[in-house]
Parts: sequence; C-alpha cells; structure tokens
Amino acid sequence: MDESTSLQTTDVVFAEATPEQRQLSWALNGESWAPPLSTSDYLAREEHLSLQELSKDGQCKYWVVYLKGHPRKIIASCESTRKTILISENGVSREGHGYGIASVYTNPAYRRQGIAAMMLHKVQEQMDRDSDCSVLYSDIGRSYYANLGWPVFPSQQAVLSLTKQPDATENSTFSPSQLARARYLSITQLPDLCEVDELFLSARFDGFPADGKTRISFLPSFAQISWQLAREDFMAEKLLGKSPPNKGAIVDNGRSWIYWSHNWRTKKLKVLRIVHVREATAEQRIDDIKVLLEASVAEASAWGMSEVVVWNPDGETTTGSKAVGNTHLDVVKVFFNERTEGSIPSFRWAGGKDVKSTVWEENFYYCWC
Repeated sequence: MDESTSLQTTDVVFAEATPEQRQLSWALNGESWAPPLSTSDYLAREEHLSLQELSKDGQCKYWVVYLKGHPRKIIASCESTRKTILISENGVSREGHGYGIASVYTNPAYRRQGIAAMMLHKVQEQMDRDSDCSVLYSDIGRSYYANLGWPVFPSQQAVLSLTKQPDATENSTFSPSQLARARYLSITQLPDLCEVDELFLSARFDGFPADGKTRISFLPSFAQISWQLAREDFMAEKLLGKSPPNKGAIVDNGRSWIYWSHNWRTKKLKVLRIVHVREATAEQRIDDIKVLLEASVAEASAWGMSEVVVWNPDGETTTGSKAVGNTHLDVVKVFFNERTEGSIPSFRWAGGKDVKSTVWEENFYYCWC
C-alpha cells in the first residue's frame, strides 16, 4: 500500500454525516453499487429512500469516518435505520426497537486498516443507547461481521427457477390473465393488510411459551414493506420508464397473501413475506402457498426475471415450493441452498449479549435493508 494512504485511527474522525457528507458517501460507494443505474440516478435513489416513512425524521442515521481536518475526504460510511421489533423473553412479550445496518463501505484507497471495524464499533455504541438489537446482511462472507459482534443466523432459501419463458401462445398457468384462485395486490391495498399482519404476529408473540428462549421479529409494517417497494419502483422508472403495478397476491378467500420485490440488478423476484391470518389446516396453507408462489412465478415471467427467491422457508413453504415445481416440470425447477457469500443475516443484541437462546422469527426478505 502506498505510504500516503496509510492511516491510524487518530488520523480520522467518526461522526454523523452532514447532508454534504451523505452525498459524498453515496458518490463514493456508487462507484461500486450504482449499476445498473447511472451514478446520478443512484444518488437520486438514495435521496428518495431517505425521505420514506421508514427513514425520514432521523429514523435513518448516516455515519461517516473522514480524514481529520478534511471533512470532504470520506474514508468509510454506513447507515442505521431504527425499526420497531417484537420480543418474547421466556414467554413475556413486548415491543422494542432494533436497527438495520446497511451500506457499509470503505474507500478502496484505505481498506484493510481497521477503519470500518472502528466505525462499526462506534455505531454499536450509538445504537445501544436506544435499541434492543441490530442486524446487518453480510455480502463478504460469514466471519468478518461475526468477529465484530454480529453472529450469523440461518440463510437458507428456496429458489424457483424459470427454465424457460412460458410461450404466450400457449394456455400457460403463468400468464397473468390465467391467474387462478388468487388476485394481484396493488400498493394501495397493502396498508390495511400490513396492519392485520402486525396484529396477528403480535398475538403470536403473546402466545409463545416460557421455554427459556428469546424470540425477536421485525414488525412487518407498511413503512418497512413500502421502503422496499419505493426502492424497486424508483429503479424501474429509471431503467424501464414504468414500474410494476403488482406488489403481491392474495388468495380469493383472503386467508393468505404474499408481498414481493423486483430486484432489477439481479433479475430476481424476492418474496418479502408470506402471510397466513386465519385458522387453516396444514394442507390448506400449503395449497395457499403453492397458489401464491405460482402468482410470483407469473410475475417474474412477465418482467423477464429468471428466479423467485424465498428466504428461510419453513416446512410448509418448502412443500408448497416443491408442489409448484412438480406441477410445472417444463417451466420451473425448484431447488434449495444456503447463501454463503451474499445477504447473510447477522444479529447482535445491544451490549453484545449472548445469542445462543435467541430465535429470529420471520427472518424473511422484508427485514432486509
């Protein structure tokens, strides 16, 4: 490394970013993360996201490390968003707050000098003042963030891969006009559904037993869901000149529904969450999941996406996923794997408390930030 780029922690300053430093940080990390957007569109997207319900009014804080005496010289940066969580501690439930950490980036000229680690320790100190926990999603393997206090949690996934695009001239199950037993959801329908989802999840937390475990879940609020959708819609408008109207699907009896997000960078449809809110047998839930995942595959096909991805599928979702593949052998291949390099969920209790008895419920893509 060039001597001129060698730094000590005494050479830098950690601080909450000024508006100018936020822009400088985005311009810096945009060199790696902007595509397929242009740099200017990427900066506009980040500004747009900072104004969403989840982020605005100081709920998302932007952190920087800059060269002492040179506040425009950004060395490293990240952001932390404060969210509502549910906690059940040995059978006693309550609401709390947890942070989602994102966009951890170090200027390439100053890497491998411990600057990012120093920054994250400082951010831990800030977050521990007003939260119960924090999470991040590692794109650099399983050990780096674990060594800084965020042990990894399960990162299994179901992948429904389109082996070919359904022929529009055929009576294809995946043609949107042929969607059976379900209807698509627009964004205007989501606030009420999210509110129902929150109530049912809260009731579930109230019913957990006193078994010595501590359970945690991020509240699947409309603010959380709509942040994801604002991100995808902004990119779609810039890249395609239009955005997808379908944000999910619901079975005809209203018992189960699904939210999804179009990832324009990876060309994958990410399932944010599958929700069940009425009493039903396991067989009925599995059938609902199959119908909703078929709707997801139809949506992916309509927008030229190659895969539908479901994080941490439970037994019923696994069975429902397999049923889609078995029904549509010529179109969909279903497989299951573990993410070992990208978007690995990592969790830390405030103060660095042990996570051995911790269960992260609803560890799905809607939590990602």
